[in-house]
Amino acid sequence: MLTRIFGSAIQYYRIKLNKPLASGAQQTLGISYNVLKAYSPLPASISQDEQQFLTHDFNAYCSSAYPTEKQKTEVKFPTSNIPDYTRHGDTKLTGSKIIYGPYEAQPVGAMAPATVRFEFTKPVLHVADLQRDVEISHWGGNIAFEEHYELYHRGANLSTQFNRVKWQQGQYYKPTTYALKEMTFPLKAGSVDTYYTDVIGNVSTSKFRSNAREAVLETKPRYPVFGGWKYPFTIGWNSDAKNFLRKTQSGGYVLNVPFLEGPNQAEGVEYASITVQILLPEGAEYVNVSFSLPRQPH
Repeated sequence: MLTRIFGSAIQYYRIKLNKPLASGAQQTLGISYNVLKAYSPLPASISQDEQQFLTHDFNAYCSSAYPTEKQKTEVKFPTSNIPDYTRHGDTKLTGSKIIYGPYEAQPVGAMAPATVRFEFTKPVLHVADLQRDVEISHWGGNIAFEEHYELYHRGANLSTQFNRVKWQQGQYYKPTTYALKEMTFPLKAGSVDTYYTDVIGNVSTSKFRSNAREAVLETKPRYPVFGGWKYPFTIGWNSDAKNFLRKTQSGGYVLNVPFLEGPNQAEGVEYASITVQILLPEGAEYVNVSFSLPRQPH
C-alpha cells in the first residue's frame, strides 16, 4: 500500500508491504510516476519543416528520504539525436541513453541538477481539461459516453505563418512531423453510434471500425495542430449497458466504468484536470462510490 504524505515542497510516500520482511531478506520495489509539463521546447519557435528539440530538467541523483549507499541513473530518450546534456562525474551517452554514475554514498535529499536537450519528432500533447460524462439509461439498456477535450500542443511554436501548400507537399516526401494530425481512441467492444465534433461542428475526417473483439475510433483534427495551438473537440458513443452493469443477489446494481479512456498515442498524453460525471437514472438511491485512484486532500 502506498500512502501520500504532504506538508512540504517535497512529497513523501509511505509504502507498506503485504508481509513484513524477514531478518536479512530483501525486497525489490519498482516505482513508476508521471510528471506534468516535464518538457520545454528549445528553440521555442521553429518553422513547420524544422526539427523540434525539447529540454528536460531532472535530478541526476535518485531523490530519497534515506542516505543512499550506491546508485546509478539511466535516462532513455526516444531518439539518439541528443546535442546537449549536463555532465556529472562519470556520465556516458550511449545511443539514446544517458547513464549517470554509479555514484557512491549520498546524503538524504542529494541534488545534482541536470538538463538534456533532445530531438522529439512527435507532438507534445497536453489536455488542460477533460469533461467525461457517462449517462446510464435503464429503459434502453444503454450507456452513453461523451468526452469534451481542451487539448494543447506544448511543443515548439511556429515561427512563421502556417503554409498549407508546404504541408501537403511534405506529407509525400517527409511524412514525419511534430504536428498532431491524427488520434486513435480504443473503445469497448460493441460500442456504436460514434461522433466527433469541434467548435465549428461535425468533423468528417474520422473512421470507426468495430468487430467482436474491439472497437476503435480514428480521428483527424480539422487542421494539423502545431506547437502552441489549441484544439477543443468532443467525441461520443453508445454501449450496451451489460458491458458495464451487473445485478447483485440483493437486487442492487454495480456499475463498473473506466475513470479514463482517452486517445492511445505513441507519444503519450498528459492530463491537468479530469472531471468525470456519472448520470444515473432518475430515482437512483443508496449510491456508493469507490475507485482505485488516490484521493486528494481537501
